[in-house]
Amino acid sequence: MRVLLISPNTEMLPDPVFPLGLAFLSGALEQSSHEHEILDLCFVDDFGKALERAVTDFNPEVIGLSLRNVDNVAYPNTHSYLPFYRKVVSHLRKLGSAPIVLGGSGFSLMPRQILNDLEADYGIVGEGEISFVRFLDQLECGQSTDQLPGIITLQRSEFSKKITPERFSIQEITMPLREKLDNEAYLRFGGMGNVQTKRGCGFSCVYCTYPLIEGSEIRLRSPKQVGDEIQQLCDQGVDTVFMVDNVFNFPPHHAQSVCKEILQRKLQVKWSCYLHPHFVTESLLLVMKESGCTGAEFGTDAGSDLVLRKLGKSFTKEEIRRGSELCHKVGLPFCHSLVFGGPGESKETLLETLALMNEVSPTAVIAMVGIRLFPGTKLADFASPGDVITEDDSMLKPTFYLAETVRPFVLDMLYEHAAANKNWILPGSNVNIDRKLQEKLRHFGLKGPLWEHMQVRRK
Repeated sequence: MRVLLISPNTEMLPDPVFPLGLAFLSGALEQSSHEHEILDLCFVDDFGKALERAVTDFNPEVIGLSLRNVDNVAYPNTHSYLPFYRKVVSHLRKLGSAPIVLGGSGFSLMPRQILNDLEADYGIVGEGEISFVRFLDQLECGQSTDQLPGIITLQRSEFSKKITPERFSIQEITMPLREKLDNEAYLRFGGMGNVQTKRGCGFSCVYCTYPLIEGSEIRLRSPKQVGDEIQQLCDQGVDTVFMVDNVFNFPPHHAQSVCKEILQRKLQVKWSCYLHPHFVTESLLLVMKESGCTGAEFGTDAGSDLVLRKLGKSFTKEEIRRGSELCHKVGLPFCHSLVFGGPGESKETLLETLALMNEVSPTAVIAMVGIRLFPGTKLADFASPGDVITEDDSMLKPTFYLAETVRPFVLDMLYEHAAANKNWILPGSNVNIDRKLQEKLRHFGLKGPLWEHMQVRRK
């Protein structure tokens, strides 16, 4: 069958993100009997004309939309992407009768709600590389797709039915195929490529969606395959990448092996990642840096042991301090990502977190206010009504947990703190990050995460 894959993600802050999920899907389709093309709307000026051209030229029999995100998960300046997705689906309906299939990490968080909202024909929940090919095989033969795991339809998207996506061995999943996407544009406007070394998350953060999307079992890609992929990126001119794993340094032996693979191949690549404070060691940081790591971001969330426990974090304030000290010791730039207003938050815990950040002196701090709630997470299950900011009980619209105890003053407190500490970034309030600043920094050729360039920003 002729399949047109569409990436409708047009978000440019903090950077346009290469559609890695679509590239994995492209790799799977390339090895199947189905023909496919990709339309990426990220850099197009007129999406309607781009859709018309793609449909006219390729005449697809099936159209797949990969929805990476539902909204920008930032408070108070929230922005939902669903209205644009609706426009895309509506325009495609005018261009032909090919069935429209939704998938992607954003879709998998609220599949029935989104399928009904966009009025597409089918949805694939969870990993699509194998599921989508099976779906196409059934469709091509005229057979029912109702019994395929993770497949829902607009007619059969009852909210009472449990969706159980199939989890696949990591060895079954093919390498991502990037040739049909504009790698150069993402490097120029986004500053980096991206690589995934594993899937799944075994941790228990109360708000986290990774276990919902990828499962709680950690499935490791072989360091050789990761090295092959980085080698391909380097050959295509992409010399800066982000490791998109929710936690790069767990398990530690796998992180070490990936670094050693990069060193053994003598790959000239700069890369960055997310780190878990508990698993940070000096030896790991040294081999990371030697293999090209230019910075690491801790998913810290808070500097109070009370709030850390309430959030389900598996590390302590002391481990945050120790991890920061080790980064300073080896000379590796690092960032702490924080969320203010979670369960147990008070003025005292806010001040405790601010004090810890002053003490550990990171290269940058990325501070979010409120926690985006998604169905199926522990926080969504136990959140009290007074702590929830919502317009929609289904959570389809941006819905946040923000503790009543700090809601009256937390934004003003952070504005004041960021004004006195220029290494602080407040995405939800456009403090030290906006589209003009992003474009300016990328115009000067700066690569990697923008927080790594806080010194340049200050100048």
